[in-house]
Amino acid sequence: MVVCCSARLRAVGVTHMTAARLRIRVPDTHGAAQRLKFVGLAFMAVPMTLFVVFGVAEGVGLEPGWWGHLLQLAAAVALAVGAWVRPRIGGPVLILAGTVFTAMMLLSGRESGAKLGSVVIVFVPLIVAGVFFTLAGHASTGATPDR
Repeated sequence: MVVCCSARLRAVGVTHMTAARLRIRVPDTHGAAQRLKFVGLAFMAVPMTLFVVFGVAEGVGLEPGWWGHLLQLAAAVALAVGAWVRPRIGGPVLILAGTVFTAMMLLSGRESGAKLGSVVIVFVPLIVAGVFFTLAGHASTGATPDR
């Protein structure tokens, strides 16, 4: 049994029906891509859950700036939806956003012991989710990241 990449087979005109007749196994890239996207979404759920908890808790306590966490939640949801719909574009955008926000947080002038914890809890999951969405984008097309 010959194992080939489905994009290569399609490039030479081999369809799934033809592949079945020729006994060529075409990998199920769609299922793998969906699983990678769900893992990326699970990593995105970590900061989104924190934004909801902090936004609601500060809103109930009538603290100023509670809406800031809800704006962060809206941005995270928009990034997650964009990465879900277009993982080859949304994945690198998540990686870039996570990296930029990590650098901004670590290089900010204020000194805080909670700074590193905030980066690990909020921004590192964005980077990890971006990696999973990028891999999902490459898996869905049958391409490898080095092409």
